[in-house]
Parts: sequence; C-alpha cells; structure tokens
Amino acid sequence: MLGKNIIAAVIIGMVAGIVGWGGFNTVLHATNRMDFCISCHEMRDNVYVEYQQSAHFQNPSGVRATCPDCHVPRDWGHMLVRKIQASGELFHWAAGSIDSPEKFQAKRHQLAKREWDRMRASDSRECRNCHSFDAMAFHKQSVRAARTMRDAAKAGTQTCVDCHKAVAHKMPDINATHRRMMAALEEQSRLRPPSVSGLAWALSPVPLLSAPQAQPEGELSAGQNVRVLEITDGLARVTISGWRRDGDDNRLYAALGKRILVANLDETVLARLVTSTMAEDPDTGMTWTEARFEAWVSAQALTADQDSLWAVAETMADDNCTLCHARRPAGAYAANDWLGHMNSMKRLTPLTEAEAGLLLAYQQRHAKDMQP
Repeated sequence: MLGKNIIAAVIIGMVAGIVGWGGFNTVLHATNRMDFCISCHEMRDNVYVEYQQSAHFQNPSGVRATCPDCHVPRDWGHMLVRKIQASGELFHWAAGSIDSPEKFQAKRHQLAKREWDRMRASDSRECRNCHSFDAMAFHKQSVRAARTMRDAAKAGTQTCVDCHKAVAHKMPDINATHRRMMAALEEQSRLRPPSVSGLAWALSPVPLLSAPQAQPEGELSAGQNVRVLEITDGLARVTISGWRRDGDDNRLYAALGKRILVANLDETVLARLVTSTMAEDPDTGMTWTEARFEAWVSAQALTADQDSLWAVAETMADDNCTLCHARRPAGAYAANDWLGHMNSMKRLTPLTEAEAGLLLAYQQRHAKDMQP
C-alpha cells in the first residue's frame, strides 16, 4: 500500500511539474511577443510609433524584427534573467513613472542609455542573431560602410550598438541632463558669486577686460581657474596665472609642457604680463615662461564650486563619449593627447564649442600626467 502511495505521489508530482513548467513556459513566451510589448500606451504611443517608420518594421525583403528580437535574448538562460530584470520595469509602469509624454521624454535618455549599456555588455548579442560579418555582401554597401564594417570585423573592439543606436527609435537628447545641471550651477553663481581671495572656475569662455568699461582683450577658457581679488558691480578683478610657450606668445597654458589652454590673449595684454620662472620642456626642448596678469571678468561667469562644475563635465563625457565607443577615462591619456582626441571627436557629438571646451578642460586636468 505504501509503495502505491509513493508511486501515485511521484506521478502526481510529475504531472504537476509538467503542467507547472508548461504554464510557466507559456507565460514566458506569451510575454515575449510584440503585441504584449505594446499593450501599454507608454510603448504604443511613443517608441512603437517611431519603430513603424524604421527598416526593422518594413523593408524590401519583408523581414521584420519585432521588439523581443532586439530586446530579449533568445537562449533560455539569458531570457529568464532579462524577464526578471523586466519586473522592475513593471513596477515603474504601475507607479506611472512614464505615463505621460512629458515624463517619457524626461526619462528617455536614461532609459535608452540603460539599454545601450546592456547591449554593449552582451556584445550586441541580439543584433548578431540576425546580422553577421560573414553574411554581409560588402560589394552592395557604400564604400564608407563597407570599409567601416571590415575594420570593425578585424579590430573586434567595437560592437553593433556603438554605431547603430538610432536604427529603430529616435535618438534622445543626450545633452539635456548636463545642460540642466549647468543651468542650476549658473543660477547658483548668479545668487552667490565667488568669495574674494578665493579660487573660482570659468563656467564657459569669458571675455577678459583691462578695466570695467574696456573692450575685451582676450578670453578665459572654460574650466580654468583664477584668483578673485575684488568684486564690483557684477565684475570680478582676478589674477590669471599660467605658462607661455616660446613662439606661442598669445596663449597661456596651465602647466609647463602641457597645452591646457588657460586663456587666449590680445597684443594689449602682453605688455601687462608679469613673468618669472623660465624652464625647458624635457620632451620638446622648448622654453616655457611662467606668467601672470590681472583682468576683469563677469562675476556671474565664475563658480567657486569646482566639484559641481566637474560633475557637469563628467556627465557630458558619459553621455557624449559613449556615442561611438566605450568610455575612456580621463586618466587613460596624457593632457596633450586629449587635445588631439577632442579635436577629432567633437564634430561627432552635438556639443557646442563652449561645451566641448569645458569637456576638454576636464579631460586634460584629470589626464594621467596631471595626477598628483
């Protein structure tokens, strides 16, 4: 009798397990269809509308990549992990985190960046389910595309999402976050100007004046520091210090041998320069001279909060320097090397010249040869 009970229990357990597993698997795959993905208005009214205009939705070959094809792994193990992660998304759906167009747009970059990071971490696994270098007919691609694809295949240092972020959805405003941060810092500087005798940093390029009512005679670069001597009627009299390179008289740099631009100077400023130490750059053999001068600048263009200014630049780097590749930390290169990198890369970003100047200052000030 006991034996029959054990057998019955085993059979019942097996049936229950099969039914439970079948039910679980059915639910798993039922939530892995595009109809389910766009069943909430947050997706249906926003990204789904954009997706319908893309080649992944409609194309000459008639092959359609649906939401799960790009956003859910095919293999069971990774799929299960992704489904567990999606439970957090269901919580935010229930909480109404993006239940209006305004809320969605405000979080759009954050959501997109999280997905880009996931794809980069998996080497664009879902893209490679359909696309492979071996299957590409390079002769049917444009010359530039074929060259880029071949180089990527050989190097193996980039992944699909590094270059193809907006293939199915619009690019978010990647600069919205750091611009909000900068606006708050500018308002803070307007209400609380830097203190006299303290250091302050330029929020953006600032005209240099020889006197309060004088015409500009140079420009202080974004992210560079000055010593505040006095503040009168919204203007600050400051001391600006740096190094001049022999043969490059109209520029002042932050350190000997380092082309970290502190200020561009007109000829009228040169007569007021106070020079001191002369030294030879061991790397180039060129003579550099330490110099300083006084000038007037807008007090509202300065901040004493260096940490907040660098936080703006750090956010800028995170959001812009990852458009085409993984982020390189500032300490990965020397200060002079960052000059070349920024000159070649800034055209690929939506940064303004002033923003690019602040980012360059941040990268150079934190370069590997500028660390204490």
